[in-house]
Amino acid sequence: MNLYQHLIPHGKTEYWQWGETLGISLGALLLSYSLLPGDPLNTHVFPWIWMAPVLIALRYGVFMGVVSVLIFLGGWLVWATDQAVSYAAFPRITFLGGTLMVMISGEFSGVWISRTRRIEELQHYTEQRLELLTRRLYLLSLSHDRLEQDLIGRPSSLREGLKELNRILPAVNGLPGADIYLALVVRQCNLSVAGLHAVNEGQISPDPVASIGAFTPVDDQDPLIAHCINSGELVHINTEENLTELPSRYLVAVPAKTADGRLIAIMAVEKMPFFALQTENMQTLSVLTSYYADTITATEFTPFLTDTLKDCPIDFFKAMHTLRRLQKDMQISSMLVGFAAHDTRESAEQLKSIANAVRGLDETWTLVRGEWRLCLVLLPLAGAGALGGYLDRIEHIFVERFGTRPGQMGILTRSVTLEQDPISTRLDDFIVALTEHAHDPQQ
Repeated sequence: MNLYQHLIPHGKTEYWQWGETLGISLGALLLSYSLLPGDPLNTHVFPWIWMAPVLIALRYGVFMGVVSVLIFLGGWLVWATDQAVSYAAFPRITFLGGTLMVMISGEFSGVWISRTRRIEELQHYTEQRLELLTRRLYLLSLSHDRLEQDLIGRPSSLREGLKELNRILPAVNGLPGADIYLALVVRQCNLSVAGLHAVNEGQISPDPVASIGAFTPVDDQDPLIAHCINSGELVHINTEENLTELPSRYLVAVPAKTADGRLIAIMAVEKMPFFALQTENMQTLSVLTSYYADTITATEFTPFLTDTLKDCPIDFFKAMHTLRRLQKDMQISSMLVGFAAHDTRESAEQLKSIANAVRGLDETWTLVRGEWRLCLVLLPLAGAGALGGYLDRIEHIFVERFGTRPGQMGILTRSVTLEQDPISTRLDDFIVALTEHAHDPQQ
């Protein structure tokens, strides 16, 4: 069944191969018979008839060449029967030599056909990759031009602005750092006239804590402001609620909501360029406002902000205490890992490698305390197994880059779960313990 399926032509190309093989082979036999009726296979003269199967083998390979030889065999048998010639007179040597010549030619053809196809496939793949790279380069060029246009009116980057917000310390009351926040959103979102108002138990303070331009006291009865407070989401005049039909002197209202959904302030925008009233710009304004709200309301972290920890990233504090609460209330484990080395240029490079090897959810803090340089890594939702895998990965990185393990380079390691007291509840105690004692990682 498999041989039958193999012999059946598939597609126009194979039908053409079979047609050429049959046509050339039968044509050569008929021509030879017309010229030499008594010797159709040219056994006593130059065997030019064998050029037909050789040509077929060179063109289509061994298989079609053998088919042509079999047609010659069938033709000779028909001729012998018609001429009453004994089968014993079959020219074995001539036929064997012709068959070997055809098979060698077919094998040579098969090798070069395979090489040609491989080269053609490689060229086709290369052309596809070249076309893809050309398109990507074109898109990259368009993106670069767009970035240049977007950055014309932005003297500072978003990363620098977030660094400024990180310098704002949490407070129990008020809106600390309001001027820093407002200056940031003015630069990033192209605001012309805007004001930030505190909100206490749903009541808006009439006077702005910070403002830009000729901003007047907020109207808490304004439809746009009221809708923003009720929905708890950013609202502008082009929202789906079709607020353009309602009288309002504001273009945008942005709620400053904390992660737990508490509204602490509202940003009201009276004037801004028309081209700035777009979806991406509104998303940026909303993200910066939420980030500011989370930064200034981190009052639960205030007891841990000792004098020695003023330079700790606020994101590190937030993540640590949030994960500690998850571990305490829901038994979801997380790990705090510390690496310490004497403060040298080599140790700075080594600890930088550790800080760069974090996963997407991990938080790091690199600091210097006296003669020690430290790197603290927070592993969210990680147990003992994940900790072992992380330390193995760090060792593998050190062996590849520095040729030895961290411990052999004088780097001390300590790890704790976030529920252990007192080390996990006060980072300064953990730092002291890390620099005073070197032992194997523990849970």
